[in-house]
Amino acid sequence: MKKYIKVGLLVCMGLLAFSRPVKAQDFAGKIQDSLTHTNAMADTVFVTIPLSRTAITFKYDIIASSGTVAGTIVLQAVITNPALTGEQWTTLNSYTLTNATTTNSVTLTANNYVKYRIITTTTGTSVSIHNKYLLYRKLTL
Repeated sequence: MKKYIKVGLLVCMGLLAFSRPVKAQDFAGKIQDSLTHTNAMADTVFVTIPLSRTAITFKYDIIASSGTVAGTIVLQAVITNPALTGEQWTTLNSYTLTNATTTNSVTLTANNYVKYRIITTTTGTSVSIHNKYLLYRKLTL
């Protein structure tokens, strides 16, 4: 019996020695339905990612329909609930909209925060369509 236990332990140790961490995809998709901005307009999308992740990517697709597209997209984050703690939002990235159809991605190598928000503000006279996506992964064994 002891012989079988020793063999079983050796097999398990061998498997552990050759196992490597694998990055598994947790979520990939739109975090907001397509939204048409007409002239000066603003919208905010909130995302909560409570567990540790090895990579988080926010992606913005902006399609210029007419006029001169201008404005900004700002990615901010907090650790706690600001309404309860008074914590200020930290700006992680700011992207300036230009008069063209474009895509921008922001990749974070770890999530030091729990709550994220994306604030899109368009200015001037234009019509543009906005899509926002999120991809996050975690390290699994």
